[in-house]
Amino acid sequence: MSKLNPVQFESAYAGMIAGAIPLHSGDIDKSIFMVAQDILGTARLHFLVAVDRDNSTVYYFAAPSSAFTSIPAFNTPLAAALPGHPQHRGDGIYFLSDVSLVVAVEKTRDQIRLIANTPEVMANWLSERSERAAYPVDDNEAWAMESIPGAYRRIADGISLTVSWYSVVVVAIALLVYVGSAIGISVLNASADKSNQAHMKAINDAVTRIDFVSPLSQQLARVQKISALVVRAGGWIDEYELKKGKEKFILMMPAWITKDYIDALGPSVVADQSDDENLIRVGQGVALSATAPTPRRATSKPAAAPH
Repeated sequence: MSKLNPVQFESAYAGMIAGAIPLHSGDIDKSIFMVAQDILGTARLHFLVAVDRDNSTVYYFAAPSSAFTSIPAFNTPLAAALPGHPQHRGDGIYFLSDVSLVVAVEKTRDQIRLIANTPEVMANWLSERSERAAYPVDDNEAWAMESIPGAYRRIADGISLTVSWYSVVVVAIALLVYVGSAIGISVLNASADKSNQAHMKAINDAVTRIDFVSPLSQQLARVQKISALVVRAGGWIDEYELKKGKEKFILMMPAWITKDYIDALGPSVVADQSDDENLIRVGQGVALSATAPTPRRATSKPAAAPH
């Protein structure tokens, strides 16, 4: 893997996210696509997916494809944080450093998240988690992140190789049985073409009909969106419940957040002042006190809040 220059490094990692969803019998890639699209706000995405069947969990990295316009092939050694990687060392913090940005992936049981910020901010963040094992990954084996069109081409290439293999078999048969070769070739080629078309149609349907969303995918996308927004703001989820389609939650958020943060959570969300003057409570489907803070209008976010 060629080393990225500082501009490429920041472009690749500044907008990257990590997450986990339960392993299920449906289309895993489609579920992850819907979650990542909702969080990142774009359908042009790059992915890296790892399935942990022992824990029935799927872990993933995702980033906007626009981040890789100047990077023809992007491979990340942070893949060591994913179960199944040969250098995965279990739960802990896997980090990668550059001149202006430090990226860390925190893996705990069935959860995973990615945090990126300046070296000074990340040094403080890591010091607050000194009890956690920390693993630098600069020299680890890098795994490739793949775009959706890239995955399409990879699968299509596999089908082409299969068709080529059939062709070799047909030629061998033709050499042995000349009289039956014409019939054999036409039948096998027709079968291969039909199989190829069926496979290509299935792949195309999986990509172009991505607007199909299962209830599970919708719920996962909503939870991931809330989680990502809260983490980026430097807060946490205090309570969360989703029962019979009705969502309830209480989030603890720093007092500096703007009205945009609250609006992004939905029209029925309310907020009030917590016991700590530096924090506010943001809730949906729950009764909060009448002490309502006045969120500020959009201003620049303090540099110390990791994202």
